Amino acid sequence: MNRIYLACLALLSGMACTVPSLDELHPCDINDLMGDSVDAFLGDKPTCRAFKVSVDYSGFLPGCVFVSAKDEASGKTSAVEIAGKGDRSGGSLVVSVFAPSGWGDSVQVEARAFEQNCEATPVMTRSIRVSPKTGKAETVTLSLQATDADGDGYVSLLTDGTDCNDNNASIHPGATELCNDVDDNCNGQSDMVELRLGQSCTEGEGCEGVRACGGNGEVLCDMPLAAYAYPDADQDGLGDRNAAPVAFCAGIPQGYVTGPANDCNDNNASIRPGATELCNGVDDNCNDQIDETFSDLGTACTATAQCPGVYVCDASGIATTCQATTTPNDWYLDDDGDGSGVGTAVSSCVPPSTDYVTTGGDCNDGNPFTYPGAPELCDGLDNNCDGNVEGPEVCPSGGASWVARTVGASGQEWRSIFTGLPGDVTVSGNQGGTAILTPSSSTFQTNATNCGDSNRGWNAVWADMANQGRLYLGSSGGSLTFLDRLQNACTETHAMGREGKGLVGIRHEGVLEIHGVTSTSGTSGNGLTFIWTGGSGSIALRFGMTTVSSLYDVHGRTRSALFAVGGFDYGGNRGRIYRFNPNTVQWQSEAIETTIAGMGRLRGVWVVNDRVAFAVGEYLTGQNSVLQWDGSTWSRMPFPNTHNETLTSVVAFGAKSVYVTARSGRIYRYDGTGWQIVFDNSSLSLNDIAGTSPADLWVAGDNGQILHWPQ
Repeated sequence: MNRIYLACLALLSGMACTVPSLDELHPCDINDLMGDSVDAFLGDKPTCRAFKVSVDYSGFLPGCVFVSAKDEASGKTSAVEIAGKGDRSGGSLVVSVFAPSGWGDSVQVEARAFEQNCEATPVMTRSIRVSPKTGKAETVTLSLQATDADGDGYVSLLTDGTDCNDNNASIHPGATELCNDVDDNCNGQSDMVELRLGQSCTEGEGCEGVRACGGNGEVLCDMPLAAYAYPDADQDGLGDRNAAPVAFCAGIPQGYVTGPANDCNDNNASIRPGATELCNGVDDNCNDQIDETFSDLGTACTATAQCPGVYVCDASGIATTCQATTTPNDWYLDDDGDGSGVGTAVSSCVPPSTDYVTTGGDCNDGNPFTYPGAPELCDGLDNNCDGNVEGPEVCPSGGASWVARTVGASGQEWRSIFTGLPGDVTVSGNQGGTAILTPSSSTFQTNATNCGDSNRGWNAVWADMANQGRLYLGSSGGSLTFLDRLQNACTETHAMGREGKGLVGIRHEGVLEIHGVTSTSGTSGNGLTFIWTGGSGSIALRFGMTTVSSLYDVHGRTRSALFAVGGFDYGGNRGRIYRFNPNTVQWQSEAIETTIAGMGRLRGVWVVNDRVAFAVGEYLTGQNSVLQWDGSTWSRMPFPNTHNETLTSVVAFGAKSVYVTARSGRIYRYDGTGWQIVFDNSSLSLNDIAGTSPADLWVAGDNGQILHWPQ
């Protein structure tokens, strides 16, 4: 069934009916004619009477290609201008031509190639007659050849172009005509005519001459009588190297010089050839270099306040200075290691030492539990630096106090006490007594077996909290023993035959060393020190450098700050302090007897850190025996001399947080401003003190008494 039949059938059914055109009766696929490869289209609209024109050109790249299609019957024309594609050797364009329905069967197609644009004369033209066919799109080719040997976009005269010298790309129409006896722009005129050479000219101050060629192809006014000078605006005698010379025939006026013209800044007389190069970021001597004599510019250095920096020009301009690239911090001395310091800030990019921090405002830099924002403790002090002592909410119900409990028999003398963790306490004393309080218990355990000393009991105890709280004990009878809590039994390892007085454990290179002192040493009469690794192997004996009758205590945090104290029991200056030398592994006298008069025997020592330590002992000849170490020197501290005290032990948390026990039953506290009596019971004799903080203090005494603050 054909389309006409269908159209008429639609009419009979009441619908409009139109007669289709021949193009509609003969449909064709025009995708090929409308594809991406087509550069332009000619004709009114796509029809099935169409063809392609391929315009090929070789030997040149046209600036414009003009393609036209003309119906020979009606004379009607359709045309398009297309920019050339390809390179200097040639290329091609494709145009689709759609013959309108009113055109005949003969179409004249023409292609013209132009050098620059389609407004000039074409350099090559080709044409062909085509008969469009319905339903079949054929392709015809027009080939254009010309020569552009130098690739300047202009075709050689020999191939109908305009380039008068196709071997030189600088010679072509439109080029600038130079004064060189060459027709640069191909207009056929000589330089003499086009550039008006030999004609008269006037320049400068009344100077006359003739037009002539210069050295670089330019035209100048040749004036034999002229003098040429350069501007010298800063009047430094040197002309502006960036200015053209000016001709003068009636004398050179002020502000001009005949040369040399080498001034790189004619507005500044201090900038010129031969000037001193300053450090200012300017080329002062016009050698096209800046600050070249200052070789350290921009290199790294260390500026004021130990800040990293770089060398820059200083204000004088004749030298460099190190300028910091980092802003320094304010550092405050932090003696107690709590992270807050005091005193005048030190401005530096690095801390002056490990004792400095960036936070100030500490109201007590000798107490590590006191600093801005610190939690309040039950210690009767202003811990958080807000000006107020703690409220009752941080103390036990009913108020804080030194609470005594009886542990062991009533005749028990508790001589040494140790605590490494809150709630974990160990005491030792006479009658072979030891007692342990663990954090999970409220009572001391005193039933260890095989821990008896039939002579006089245990004078010293130290617990290794890194090894499940193993106890190390030294006895009056000369025994060294350790006790493992899990077995609740003692193991004797040594019987030295000397009265042990003090023990402290220090780990050195991964090995636990128990340093101890004794009060007698056989017939030598010297106090004895020793190093014990805690097992059953031999112990290393070390003697002090000065003869003492007894050593009573030893304490330290590291080998570098480890002290032993004691002294004679007679004479005018009895106290002695020894310090361990980690290099020689020997003990050396601190010679306090030569610097501090009237020292009684020392019975207790405590090291806070490598800069702070305290020692206490017996009152003698109107003088107390309370000493402080500042990292290098021992000195006597003020102490209430109204009490002729025998001070037995000391514990300290900082330079301004010190607690001391006395045989009289008193406990003293030093807070940086002075000493206060914080406990007084003359019925008690107090022997040793330990604590984990000012809010967790333990004291061992006679008659089985153990005191705890605050509950």
